[in-house]
Amino acid sequence: MPRRKKIKKPSTNYYVFAIACVFFIVVLILNDSGLITYFKLKKEHTGLVEELQSLSMQQNSLMTEINKLQTDSLYIEKIAREKFMMVRPGEKVYRVRESKTVD
Repeated sequence: MPRRKKIKKPSTNYYVFAIACVFFIVVLILNDSGLITYFKLKKEHTGLVEELQSLSMQQNSLMTEINKLQTDSLYIEKIAREKFMMVRPGEKVYRVRESKTVD
């Protein structure tokens, strides 16, 4: 007759170890400095980096426009004509009205 192998029952050390592992995983995930907080902060950091890049590009364009307004006379003239409807002496301004069509 073949011998039966004894099936070992898990010892209490095994249960203690399993409970400790579950406890540490829960603490790791739900702690104030845990994984959930880490991912929230990482997402916020990414958003702030994108906002910083956008603001940096906006600052560069404004600095370029300031430089043009201080040095480029043709740019100043263009702005004066477009925004303030200014004309040079002797120029005539023609306004075109849109005609209404009857259907």
